[in-house]
Amino acid sequence: MINSSNRTTTLLIADDHQLFNDGLRNLLTYEGSPFRVLNQVYSGTEVVPAVHTLQPDILLLDINLPGRNGIDIARQVVREFPQVRVVIISMYSYQKFVSDLKDLGVAGYLLKSASQQELVHCLQRVMAGERYFDEKVYGNGGALHEEDEFIKCYKLSPRETQIISLIKQGVSTHEIAERLFLSEETVKTHRKNIYYKLDIKSVAELVNFANEHGL
Repeated sequence: MINSSNRTTTLLIADDHQLFNDGLRNLLTYEGSPFRVLNQVYSGTEVVPAVHTLQPDILLLDINLPGRNGIDIARQVVREFPQVRVVIISMYSYQKFVSDLKDLGVAGYLLKSASQQELVHCLQRVMAGERYFDEKVYGNGGALHEEDEFIKCYKLSPRETQIISLIKQGVSTHEIAERLFLSEETVKTHRKNIYYKLDIKSVAELVNFANEHGL
């Protein structure tokens, strides 16, 4: 895993799971690595200020971040910092996300199940001026729950279906957070992603959807 260029590539990592965030840093700082991690941030509100201050070559960005959705962040960074290459690293094997992010102009999309070799290959391709999108996203199922036709159809995670059910019951964001042992910001992020995936814009629409599908 040696970069043919002697130039060091600088990175900013944005992921709210500290173990995964630290793991990425460790994977990219092996002996002889062409990469240098400038900083790590853990919430959506930290990303754009850090990009502005550090001006990294690459922003490694998760979609699910407390405080602000990764898709919105990617849109702003691509628009305001065109020299920064945005690479999404996500658990979602979800083609709508990928297609929308391609349209936004992100440089790459990598699944969190990727190996160190795939990660390095992706970043090297991006730094060579290419775009890299994990081919497993376009595979025959990938991370989908094959046994669950509802999840397969709408690409909802089990956590998201759980939150939909609670919203239908009239449970507030604060109460959902307490019941599921999550932060309110995490619940808000899940709600944003649910609205995005289902292409709805209000609680009333979500309740109608839940009723129609027996949630």
